[in-house]
Amino acid sequence: MKLEYRDGLLFTSIIVQYHGKSIKIDNIVVDTGASYCIIEPNAIESLGITSSKHDEIEIFYGVNGIYSYIKRTADCIMLDQFALNDISFYIGTVDDNINGLLGLDALIKSGALIDLKNMKIVFNI
Repeated sequence: MKLEYRDGLLFTSIIVQYHGKSIKIDNIVVDTGASYCIIEPNAIESLGITSSKHDEIEIFYGVNGIYSYIKRTADCIMLDQFALNDISFYIGTVDDNINGLLGLDALIKSGALIDLKNMKIVFNI
C-alpha cells in the first residue's frame, strides 16, 4: 500500500464496501494514534449510509477537543489487496482535506508493517 507524506502526515487510499456498494476514498491519514478508523461523511455519501435514532454514538477525546461519531460495520475495507471483513468504523468529521483516519484497529488486524524508507505499508498475511 503506497503512502504519501505531505503536511506532516502519511496519506493513503482505501476502498470501503458497505451493503453491496463500494467506493475508493483518497486522503486517508494513517494514524497510529487513533484507536479506530474514522471516515468523513461526505466521502461515503454515495454508499447511502443514513443515521437513525437507534445509532450507536460514541464520544472520543482528541487533541482538538471532544467528538461524537456514529458506528457502522463495513462489509469490507480494502487496504491495497488486503481485505478486512466485517470491520467497524466511525462516521464523523476529522479535519479539512482529510477524508478519514486509518486507525490502529485496522493496522493491527491486518498485521501492517509501516515502511517509511520506501513509503509503503506491507501486510503480514
